[in-house]
Amino acid sequence: MNKIEKALEEAEKYSPPMFHPVSERSKDAWFPANLVGRVASRISHIWEDILCLVELRKKVKTDYEKKLLFKYIVIELTSILEELKALQGEIFKKTKNNPSFTNQQRRQIEIHFKEFHIVKNKFEKDLVAIRNNIGAHRGEQSWIDIMELWDKLDPDIFMEIFIILPKLFNFLLKLDIYDFTRKSERSSTEFCISGLKPPIL
Repeated sequence: MNKIEKALEEAEKYSPPMFHPVSERSKDAWFPANLVGRVASRISHIWEDILCLVELRKKVKTDYEKKLLFKYIVIELTSILEELKALQGEIFKKTKNNPSFTNQQRRQIEIHFKEFHIVKNKFEKDLVAIRNNIGAHRGEQSWIDIMELWDKLDPDIFMEIFIILPKLFNFLLKLDIYDFTRKSERSSTEFCISGLKPPIL
């Protein structure tokens, strides 16, 4: 999984320094203050979960264990596709007729999403089938269909989507549309309205 690990680690560098449901609950944490911020944050947290699963997968030895852990990576990946659908809709709403964005910038957003959808459409059916029939849900499928889905639990099959997702997400993080808020030491509310990374204060 070297290529996948590299792509995911590259994406991790762009994870926003903000509230985390497990590791960052302090009063100093920045919380997403608008819908695009919340969705982008959830995507970032899912990437972190995937990275953890990748590390766990490195440590197992049997083919079954590797497939089992990759199955859960696929489940998380499917969640990201759903979150990106919501994020795309909100981004188009926020940038349409917005004088802060030029036509060229809007065109770049469209190009990045178009590239992503070309790749996504190749794999989404299989990803959803894995999740719904041998993953988070278990459907009524023939044993032949179930075996075929287990055979698809190979990182190389889905390599393209693991490469395109960080490319898209890293581009989206640079858009000036994400709002964050936190309580300061003076008990007042502070706002950061300039991308996912709040300034160093």
